[in-house]
Amino acid sequence: MRQVILSGTVVKGFGLATRLGCPTANIVIGSNTVIPSLGVYVAQTEIEGKRFPSLVFVSQGHTGNALKLETHLIGEEPGPLIGKRISVFLLEKRRPVVPYDGEDAMRGRIAKDLADARRYFFLP
Repeated sequence: MRQVILSGTVVKGFGLATRLGCPTANIVIGSNTVIPSLGVYVAQTEIEGKRFPSLVFVSQGHTGNALKLETHLIGEEPGPLIGKRISVFLLEKRRPVVPYDGEDAMRGRIAKDLADARRYFFLP
């Protein structure tokens, strides 16, 4: 996969990822931005010049109208990010977007995705 870099200002989300135990920084992707495809990626997220291993979800959001990127910094708590500009370097797509029957199913899938991302980055 050719490296794709998506940048934007962090906006407030709906809090679902945080409720599921996987807080994210959210950016809206411009309509003229080319992305490889919707799905879950391993990535590096750059904040103020420092890069963090990340698990990223690229979707059409709750409305289905705007592309949205959610990035979870693996093992990091960088503090409040709303209003900060970040860049996300997509490294490899791990799976497509799939529907879930409720939050418990989503929570289980996120746990598997995080374990996969930790292996990718050789993290404990």
